[in-house]
Amino acid sequence: MNNEGKRVERQESAAQPQKKEKMTLKRFWKEWREVILILAAVFVVFKFILQIAWVPSGSMETTLPTKSVLVGLQLPYIVADPVPQRGDIVTFWSDELGKVLVKRVIGLPGDTITFADGYVYVNGEKLEEEYLPVKGVTECDESFTVPEGCFFPMGDNRTGSNDARSWANPYVKVSAILAKPFLVISVGSDQSWQGIRLVGQGGRS
Repeated sequence: MNNEGKRVERQESAAQPQKKEKMTLKRFWKEWREVILILAAVFVVFKFILQIAWVPSGSMETTLPTKSVLVGLQLPYIVADPVPQRGDIVTFWSDELGKVLVKRVIGLPGDTITFADGYVYVNGEKLEEEYLPVKGVTECDESFTVPEGCFFPMGDNRTGSNDARSWANPYVKVSAILAKPFLVISVGSDQSWQGIRLVGQGGRS
């Protein structure tokens, strides 16, 4: 009889639902620590180190195909305002157009930019632009002298780029630079080229 009673007690005890352990901050951290750390790392990387940008137009063809994705380094431009090299491709915020643009740096502070016979001249010397898909097509009737703290940007697609040549304010502050792209990803079937390439900087291909 005693054995029977003990068996019944054990069965009743097993049938009772287990009490849930109270969720504490310590327990929450223990269970979700890996997920929180991964999310924090992703946030830091894309907030302060890398920039992902979309190229919606053909102003930088064929260097950067239309509808391609850019991966850029933005950390140097968060902690400082380094002056880019001539020929660098950079992303920056345009107050005039109210959006992020990607162009190539042509004029640096103090430079005078002029145009003749389809070519660019910097301080009277013809600029060798080996990165252009087509040469001898850069047209503009004006000249520009770049103020301190600014740069003069243009697109590589000189006949199809809305750039500093036609803006009301052609000079972009160095502090407006967001990142310097180092990788371009182009996977669409109708792009000028497909694949993944490093972005040539400083006039280097």
